[in-house]
This record gives sequence, C-alpha cells and structure tokens, in this order.
Amino acid sequence: MREVTCPNCGSVFVCTHDDECFCAKYELSEGACRTLQRLYDECLCEQCLSQYADKSKDEPR
Repeated sequence: MREVTCPNCGSVFVCTHDDECFCAKYELSEGACRTLQRLYDECLCEQCLSQYADKSKDEPR
C-alpha cells in the first residue's frame, strides 16, 4: 500500500496496487486507458477514475 495524491484533483488516497485496489472494479475502453496513461504518471483517485469509466461506457472495448 502507498499513499498517493491524485494528479487530476489533488485528493490523497491509498493505492494497494493489486487486485484488491478499488481500480480493479472499473472497466475502461482501450482509448480511455491510453488517454489516462498519456495524461498521468500516477494513479487517479476513485472519484476521478469512476468519471473516466462512466465516460468510456459507450466506447468500444
């Protein structure tokens, strides 16, 4: 586990960086994954990640 500051909103959260991490429950399109990798060098908090996941629901996987 590690404490991370979300590069999108600045909130601080704990990243377990494993299958138990909150991010494992979100599905993103390939395009959304590429965009996040290009824009950010660090994990996003759950709120920001969920917004990207919601936006990518209509995109092809």
